[in-house]
Formats: sequence, C-alpha cells, structure tokens
Amino acid sequence: MPKIKYTFADGTTSEIEVTDELYALHLQLLQEEKRNHWRETRRHSSLNYLMELGVDFIDTAADSFAAVELRENDEQIHKAISKLSCKQRALLEKVFYEGKTLTAIAKENNVSQPAITQQLATIYKKIKILLEKTL
Repeated sequence: MPKIKYTFADGTTSEIEVTDELYALHLQLLQEEKRNHWRETRRHSSLNYLMELGVDFIDTAADSFAAVELRENDEQIHKAISKLSCKQRALLEKVFYEGKTLTAIAKENNVSQPAITQQLATIYKKIKILLEKTL
C-alpha cells in the first residue's frame, strides 16, 4: 500500500497508508494544485523580479521622444557652433573630433595648456549664451 506523507505547518510530519485509488486521487489533486498555482502566478511576476533575472524592457515611446529631443539639441548646438570664429571651431574640432589632448594642442600652437583651457572655457560660455538666446 502506498503512503501519503504530509508536513504540517509546525514542521511535524505524518505518513498514512492509503489505497491505490486514494493515492491516485491524491496525486491528481497535487497536479491540479500545481497547475492552478502556475495559472495564478504566471501573470504576476514583478517587474523588479524580471529585471533581476536580466529581462530588460525598452520603452520605445520614451526612446523616440529622447531621440527627437537630442536631434533638436544637436541642431541648436550646431547652429551655435557655426556662429563661432574659425579659430574657435578649429579648437573644438581638435578636442572633440580628433581627440587631441589639451597639452598636444598647446604644443602645436606654442602656448601653455592653461591658455587652451581658458580658450575652451570662453567657447563654452559663448555657446551657452547662444543656446540661451534660441530658447
């Protein structure tokens, strides 16, 4: 005769010998309980739990809004840069597009590195003023 083992909430266990029919019914009830549990919980996974598992959700609406905002900002920045002097634009190109260090640029121009830093600060201020005018 098969035995059914039951564990109580207080941690004690009990085994009962049952007939084959009752044991088959017990197994069927356990399977049904598992299926019901799965049906109930499959839709209730928290977002945090899924993110901990590595599932990442992309907010396409926010991404497209951010892309539009970036494009608008880029256009405004390019307009502001176009209003700089040729020398100032050349300095920005060396720093941001060519990736040159301030020390290397200073050596090329036969000036000190703090002088290049000051020139960049002046350029940033001018761009900031030009951007504030467009807003």
